[in-house]
Amino acid sequence: MKNNVSYQALDLQWNSIRQEALFEIDKILSSGKYLEHEIVEEVQKEIEIKLGVPKVLLVNSGTDALMLSLKAIGIKKNDEVITVPNSFIATAAAIHHVGGKCVFVDVGVDHLINTELIESSITSKTRAIIPVHLEGKVCDMEKINEIARNHDLHVVEDAAQSFGSKIGGKYSGTFGDVNCFSLHPLKNLNACGDGGFIAFNDHQLAIQVDSYRNHGQKERNNSDEFGVVSRFDSLQAAILRIKLKYFEQNVIKRRENAELYFQLLDQNFVELPKIEEGVYHSFHLFVIEVNYRDKLLKYLRNCGIETKIHYPNLITDQPAFKKNYAHVNDLRQAEIQKSRILSLPIHEFLKTHDVEFVAESINEFYRKELYNEN
Repeated sequence: MKNNVSYQALDLQWNSIRQEALFEIDKILSSGKYLEHEIVEEVQKEIEIKLGVPKVLLVNSGTDALMLSLKAIGIKKNDEVITVPNSFIATAAAIHHVGGKCVFVDVGVDHLINTELIESSITSKTRAIIPVHLEGKVCDMEKINEIARNHDLHVVEDAAQSFGSKIGGKYSGTFGDVNCFSLHPLKNLNACGDGGFIAFNDHQLAIQVDSYRNHGQKERNNSDEFGVVSRFDSLQAAILRIKLKYFEQNVIKRRENAELYFQLLDQNFVELPKIEEGVYHSFHLFVIEVNYRDKLLKYLRNCGIETKIHYPNLITDQPAFKKNYAHVNDLRQAEIQKSRILSLPIHEFLKTHDVEFVAESINEFYRKELYNEN
């Protein structure tokens, strides 16, 4: 049976808000305020209210959110920052660009940082921990914050994949000193290009970043320092504001799709996502672990089903990393997972029959494999 199940549906997402968005876009373009329109501040306020944080600043990418945050907490040359190796390269790149050194800790079976391994990686040079909330899951922030307090470390949450997720009823990206989100088009809450934001629990850090992201200016034509340009443009803000209105209902649909996968996928063949108690998973990704992963991916492609791998290589596998580091910790769990993980379609525009087709195709693949083995 041949079908077509896309991994993403940005075309359908645009069509669902097209008329509303075109009206708002016209208002922005007619105003002539392509930058620093009041809508940017309004969107920041809406996110502040949703997350329950004192301040949010929109920036031009999730990577910039990380870099600006690390600079704000004072990470400098040779300072060590603890994080995980199975994230996107941006997490490590941000540390590198401010002069810091990455110290990688292995992950647990849930693909998140193994909190039992953090303290043994802390040295006199350690200054911060970056837990990465992968796939829409949330790290054990209570334990991470406890470790940070005991060792006088900063916590910077990489919440790029977890907007809308919660642990213990509290949103991800609200536990750290500074907390970073991506608005990349492939995220649950997305812009129409690169974008990101930082959620602050410290007003002073927010003031510092607010100035630095705009040429170091606290007022026009008066720069206290050489800053950067990391503003969020008015058109992006207008579209993002519309998407915020529909965000919760989209997450509900993703969770419904996930529940259907949990019901239909044969656990004799498929290792389903592991979700800790108390976590509200927004399902940015639905990641399974399987044997014969690459063969399955090809089989699904031939069935008309698009899947992805997040991520086929660890950061420690990247040439950029190897040029700068000679040694890493034992990362055996992350090494095992990288050849087994597969991200299934989970977006809110999937129909029930799409999810059923994906699940049945996977089960069928393994039944055939089992038959062939026998």
